[in-house]
Amino acid sequence: MATRCNIELGNDRYVQATEWKDQLRIDIREWETKNGKRMPTKKGISLPLNRWKMLVDSFDYLDQALVENNTYTTHVGGNVYASITTNSVCVDLRKNWLPPNQTEVVPTKKGITLRPMEYTKLKEAVSVIGDFVPELNTVVPCPFSYDHQNQLEFLRCSECNPDGFTE
Repeated sequence: MATRCNIELGNDRYVQATEWKDQLRIDIREWETKNGKRMPTKKGISLPLNRWKMLVDSFDYLDQALVENNTYTTHVGGNVYASITTNSVCVDLRKNWLPPNQTEVVPTKKGITLRPMEYTKLKEAVSVIGDFVPELNTVVPCPFSYDHQNQLEFLRCSECNPDGFTE
């Protein structure tokens, strides 16, 4: 696993650009020291570049919800969502799933809740990450790709519509 950059967010949390299984990903994760060695924990989320780009594109809306103390949720791809609850000061980045016989996705334990300073540092890290990951300049978020020009293609996409995906 090759790490291109590692930026501290505070409270033993970091954002990293990492190559994993021939795919470049942005990880937002909490770390711990075990037996004198720094190790990543399960508390966090790993985003492919297209999901990272969707998250970055949603920062203005997340900021507005925080200022107005409103609830806001945005889908960043797959079953990953960024959300804020009413009167919260934290941003939750979490994988969701669709339970059987239900119509709405619910959060899982896979993800991380960013405190205000961590979220601010994450936003500040965007340009630094861009310096280490020039591939981000050519990434087109899935909903804006050429093959999503009509609703049927959008609905068939496993990234945009993971729970209603049909081939």
